Amino acid sequence: MTEHPVYAKINLQETNYKPGLCNLDYKLLPKDTDPAPLLEIYRHYAIYKKFQSTWPIYPDEFSKPYNDVIAYYDKGEIVAWTIIFLLAKNAVWNMQFAWNYHDPKLKLGYKSIRNECGIYRLKGYKEMLIDQDQNYKKLLQGYAEFGPMT
Repeated sequence: MTEHPVYAKINLQETNYKPGLCNLDYKLLPKDTDPAPLLEIYRHYAIYKKFQSTWPIYPDEFSKPYNDVIAYYDKGEIVAWTIIFLLAKNAVWNMQFAWNYHDPKLKLGYKSIRNECGIYRLKGYKEMLIDQDQNYKKLLQGYAEFGPMT
């Protein structure tokens, strides 16, 4: 029998994360941002993680009106990004994160999701879908799994 993934979310109202957490230098990118450097970060991310297969990220993903792209910087250079899909009035989906692992000690994946929880909670969203469950995600404030259909 095939084991199916478990999907999870963050109840943002149960968090106290704040934007700028851990002194992250970030900004929301404009829709006309050149996607080439972002795609290059994704390429480095996939190589570092040794993915056997990757979900395709198309250049227009960064400019869609219902996607926010949050960029993270180190010493003024973009090193990571997250695509946040604006699902509904009360929900967002943390759709894709990537970074180039130029300095793994920064722990940007760990810090960025907390930063994004703070950003979208302050914007009035109630939940952030975080896709498939992973151990580090269970440590997030407000973590909850979606149960089976009944």
